Amino acid sequence: MPVNKLPTGYQLRSAIDSDASSLAALAIQVWLHTYATQGIRSAGADYVLAEFTAENFKAHIANPSEELWVAESNQHLIGYALLKFGAQCPIAVKTQIQLATLYVQAHFIGQGIGAALLAHCHNRLPADETLWLMANAQNARAIAFYKQHGYTQAGLTYFELSGERHENVVLVSG
Repeated sequence: MPVNKLPTGYQLRSAIDSDASSLAALAIQVWLHTYATQGIRSAGADYVLAEFTAENFKAHIANPSEELWVAESNQHLIGYALLKFGAQCPIAVKTQIQLATLYVQAHFIGQGIGAALLAHCHNRLPADETLWLMANAQNARAIAFYKQHGYTQAGLTYFELSGERHENVVLVSG
């Protein structure tokens, strides 16, 4: 995978504890913008308020089997990527390195931020390793982004939220 650099004026760095509340707010904003397209229901609200907390982001930052990278502009967080090493894929693929999350704030989509975060994650991999990830099957923009960057669909799985099953595609880097 080619090395994508951030556009001028943007920076990429490892997340630190003082980023935790900004990461939580960014994650909530991106998740709701992406998945709450028909409005807010209690299941989605409960999920984001429990999952995307400053405490959870501090735990990711402290976890030695995870790497959390942030993109920023003028000391404002605009995106992040979370790698999980040793993460079992729900289908039979050889890699156990998951791109658990790659979020970019809507105002910055199309500016190369996501591509630079993705390239940075690939640059962090041991030689001959690949990444796996899950994307909501309805998120055509994300699936097209990953396919544009050499990912192929390896199977299907489901994300369960309050008893509802949401189809996800499992994508693997080439």
